[in-house]
Amino acid sequence: MEIKLEMDNEVIILKLAGNLVASTAEVLNVQIAKLIEKKYRFILLDLERVDFIDSSGLGTCIAIKRDLAVNDGLLACTGLNENVRKLFRMTRADQKIMIFDARQDAVDALLERIRTAFK
Repeated sequence: MEIKLEMDNEVIILKLAGNLVASTAEVLNVQIAKLIEKKYRFILLDLERVDFIDSSGLGTCIAIKRDLAVNDGLLACTGLNENVRKLFRMTRADQKIMIFDARQDAVDALLERIRTAFK
């Protein structure tokens, strides 16, 4: 799995490429742990180049959401292909994690949450 890190204001964007499966999920977990340690709390997973997610990959996404929530943070996902979107719907992960079609919509929603959190 390839992970590219970008930043848009206070939102960390992780652009993933490859499959998010049991054998690659640990790479993402390590990256997220480093970001949380550095006090980053608003993360967007760009899954546009992710072809497949298995149950371990989905569990990783749920765990990331939980770990961020403990620190008043948020996780959002964008760029889901039809198969990944179907997995999120079938498991109801789409009710736990914010899903956006457009990357900028996801960034805007996270930035709005940041603004309201610090009022």
